Amino acid sequence: MKHAKLTAPPALTIRPAEWRDKAVLLDMIRTLARHHGDAATITLPVLVDLLKSDLPWLRLIVAERDGMVVGYAGLTGGMRLHFGERVMTLDHLFIDENHRGQGIGRALIAHARQTAVDHGCARLTVGTRESNTHAQAAYLACGFSEVPQTGKRFVMQLA
Repeated sequence: MKHAKLTAPPALTIRPAEWRDKAVLLDMIRTLARHHGDAATITLPVLVDLLKSDLPWLRLIVAERDGMVVGYAGLTGGMRLHFGERVMTLDHLFIDENHRGQGIGRALIAHARQTAVDHGCARLTVGTRESNTHAQAAYLACGFSEVPQTGKRFVMQLA
């Protein structure tokens, strides 16, 4: 019986994306979008702009009354790559207990919206626990619309 000669696969290199990769990256992004049933709208100029962005990024905004911070919002930047869209997520929204119900959250959300617009974002997103119906009602009142869960999320602990 003849044995097949085993050869090692070619070496694999992992590296940051470079300018020369832009066309193949754009094609791969579009292919992945098609795989998920989406029609990618990203263009080469948009991809180049996203590659030059300082992401991920964070913006913190605060609400101050009488010289005292009474609330804050934490905004993080991201993207929907196959649409070529920057997005901003309202990761944190907190109002001091003694200052709730006074429109401070609404003002922070309005400022978060403008911050997202100023940074060229196509969307502002926020999430909350299923049981937090008060926050859900507030977000809906401020112009957010509910997005049905479309899949599972996973996490990889790094530390």
